[in-house]
Amino acid sequence: MTFWNWRRGPGPSATQGSAAVAISSELAPIELYTADSRIVGWIAPNGQRVTDLLATQDELRLWRPSPGPLDDRAMPTTDGDPVLDSATGEWESLPTASVILAMPPEWRASRQLRLHRRLRRAAVKAGPFNVTGNVHLHPGVEIGLHLVRSQTFLALTDGYILHDTEPPFEHVVTVVIINCAHVDQIVPLMSLA
Repeated sequence: MTFWNWRRGPGPSATQGSAAVAISSELAPIELYTADSRIVGWIAPNGQRVTDLLATQDELRLWRPSPGPLDDRAMPTTDGDPVLDSATGEWESLPTASVILAMPPEWRASRQLRLHRRLRRAAVKAGPFNVTGNVHLHPGVEIGLHLVRSQTFLALTDGYILHDTEPPFEHVVTVVIINCAHVDQIVPLMSLA
């Protein structure tokens, strides 16, 4: 007999119709960058890590997505928690292939979802973005292009984002998820700690 039911929790279809209303308290803000826009909105992670959502789905379901200029800093505004209105159906889909960077909501994953790995600082060039952050590596794995060729999305913690084309801007984030299809270069950095 097991004490944990791995299939417990709503599936991807829970972000549609009346099932979406039932999970409104589980919506979390997300910030996404494509090649030409910044999109902020809400997602229903259903207890999953955003990296896993992006890697396993062809599209990301967003509640009230708000595209804007790349250098905009505003986050979605609500009066308290977001409320789903099933009559308006404000869910939209964004193909995960168009996402270059994603900044997931600030939340701590449950103990079963946490990954305990070796940390190495790296610099990544993905489209018009230069990102530095901590890569969480399995033992024996080193930083290089082979790392991004073996997975679809790579998460970095304590990230620093620099947009090096027009409009230039910087952004410091706790976690940034990079679409490996857009990575041109990844190099290890020296750690002073």
